[in-house]
Amino acid sequence: MGQTGQAQAGALDGCRVLEISHLAAAVAGKVLADLGADVVKIEPRGGEPARTAEPTYADGNGQRHGLEFLAFNLGKRSVTLDLNGEAGREILGRLARTADIVLLDWERIADPGEADRLREICTRDNPALVWCEIWPYGRGDYETTRASELTLQAQGGHLNLNGETDRPPVMISAPVATTQSGVEAASAALMAYYHAIRTGVGQRVDVSVQACVVWTLLNTTMTWQCMGVDEVRGGSVKKERGNTFFTRLVWPCRDGFIQFGPVGGGGGAVREHSYTTLVDWMRQEGYHRPILDAYDWNGPGRFDVPQEAYDEVTEAIGAFIRDRTLDELIESGMKRRILLAPIYSVSQLLEAEQLVARDFFRRVEDERRDAGALHPGPFARLSRTPLAEPRPAPLAGADTVEVLAEIGFGADDIDLLIAGEAV
Repeated sequence: MGQTGQAQAGALDGCRVLEISHLAAAVAGKVLADLGADVVKIEPRGGEPARTAEPTYADGNGQRHGLEFLAFNLGKRSVTLDLNGEAGREILGRLARTADIVLLDWERIADPGEADRLREICTRDNPALVWCEIWPYGRGDYETTRASELTLQAQGGHLNLNGETDRPPVMISAPVATTQSGVEAASAALMAYYHAIRTGVGQRVDVSVQACVVWTLLNTTMTWQCMGVDEVRGGSVKKERGNTFFTRLVWPCRDGFIQFGPVGGGGGAVREHSYTTLVDWMRQEGYHRPILDAYDWNGPGRFDVPQEAYDEVTEAIGAFIRDRTLDELIESGMKRRILLAPIYSVSQLLEAEQLVARDFFRRVEDERRDAGALHPGPFARLSRTPLAEPRPAPLAGADTVEVLAEIGFGADDIDLLIAGEAV
């Protein structure tokens, strides 16, 4: 199915994707491009607004570039079309005949009616086409409701969990709601694409950002069903899962922070082993205190332990952790099978031994913007169809001539289109 202008043998080699995006659909397109699909961005003249959306950086000429745009549009091609004009819509329809998937999000096409009109154009001559659209609350009763990253994180459940109890809730600084919806849209589109390959019948995929956020809450969504209580918001100290007591989860060490849940919160035999091993390590280093063995901290009786005892055991463990470096804690934690994890700063993340050993970060040189940056490497290592090597995000309209030639436009036609309002 489809055509491709890329010389790569990825898992989606031969699959063409049209993308009408701001951020959410761009994330979905990035996943498919990584898998080897030919992802063609459809942009207005001059490029989509995301190209200059904050946060930005200025190149040597003083032109500002959106960092999210550069990050989530690697490996794509760009065609500029005026989708408000008759010629532009005709070209979109011709492109859709060669496509397998169309991705669209609400930040790029805000009117549901306009999205429906574009869908009709794209599917008219291609019944196998997968049409995937991302909206704050999906299509239906709330499709025109205004939303932002803040409100979507809140209504998906994130803000209910983040922040100290004596202060207002806080949002996660990264756009986790929007980006999560893009990843889930890619997954759903691939399922529909697989169905289309088998049956020749396309589908409409309707993605709700708010619903996608719920999937990021992990065991929080099950706390009520399992324990009959709602999880309480917290920061470094909180009531973990269904606990009735507060315990520390974020611990300062000599040169950073770790995440560690030594007592309470369930976890069964694994957490019990982790705690017992930590206490043995503390005893060997001369940090043992009687409070560490005073209660069955992780057993059935943990709910009967007074809060003062939890505060005391926290003080004892905290003194031990504060005297150790991040590397020492990580290395010993892995050897001793203690359930702890580093909380890296950006600079620490770039130097993390495991990621460096895996060659995880890849430098992408962008000569057209006179810039280079580290990007995350492949999210999966496929033996027969490796993920594509990252290529810089395209300039607006850089591939218009090439792509239109692939769908049958001659050089004279393309010149006329570029000179007119269609592209």
